[in-house]
Order: sequence, then C-alpha cells, then structure tokens
Amino acid sequence: MSTVVDQTELPLAREPQRVVVPIELIRGKKTAAAAFTLACDTSGLEDKEIYLALGIDAGYFSNIKKGKATLQGDLIREFTRVVGNKIYLEWQAYQVGCTLVVIKTEAERRAEAAERARDQALAENKLMRQLLEGRGRT
Repeated sequence: MSTVVDQTELPLAREPQRVVVPIELIRGKKTAAAAFTLACDTSGLEDKEIYLALGIDAGYFSNIKKGKATLQGDLIREFTRVVGNKIYLEWQAYQVGCTLVVIKTEAERRAEAAERARDQALAENKLMRQLLEGRGRT
C-alpha cells in the first residue's frame, strides 16, 4: 500500500525587484548584451535564478551577457516576467526607432470610458445646480 504525499513545488526564482530605470539609461546602452545585463542586474536576482527559470544552460546565459549569443525570441516574454522588467525589450525597440506601449484590455478601455462619462455627468450636474441656485436667489 502506497501513500500519496502532497509536495509543494518550490519556485525556481525569488520575486524580482521592481525598480524604475530611466529610459535614457536603457537607451544609452551600446549593445544588446549591456541591455540584457542591465535587465538582469536590476531584477536583484542571481544569474542562476534567471537561467534556471528560463530553462537555459549557464554557459549560454553567460554568452548572452558577453554578447556572443542572443536570447531566443520565444523566451523574451518569460525573461521579462522572470526579471520583472522590460529593459531588454525596450532597448531592442529603441534600436529600430520605437518604444513600448502597454496595450489596454477591453475592460480597461471600458473603465476609462465610464470614468470619462461619470466626470462629464458630474460636471453637468454641478453646472445645473449652480444655475438653479442662481435662479432661486432672484
């Protein structure tokens, strides 16, 4: 008779630090390796925590930091999640004259539209009250 033991899975990496890095510092990096290293360093994680979470070899990771290799495109989303920033991706976008823009969800667009409609209704309500108060005084 065998017993089932509940095992909790340990995370491969700690939570990354969430540090705001000035865009000028990111754009000032001369190479992809420098931008990649900045992204890693900013996370506050050890290299091992990052490459294990990405499922890549330590030597390959080291070669990315040295500029002898590049991060596979399929791993960029996971890399940004693991390091907790978009520094590397922002640097890449800048190389072709672009910048990153966060795409809003439909829910976010609807919420913003509802807020604008509410603000407009409040402004109209305030104006109507002021007009009615002005008439009541005469």
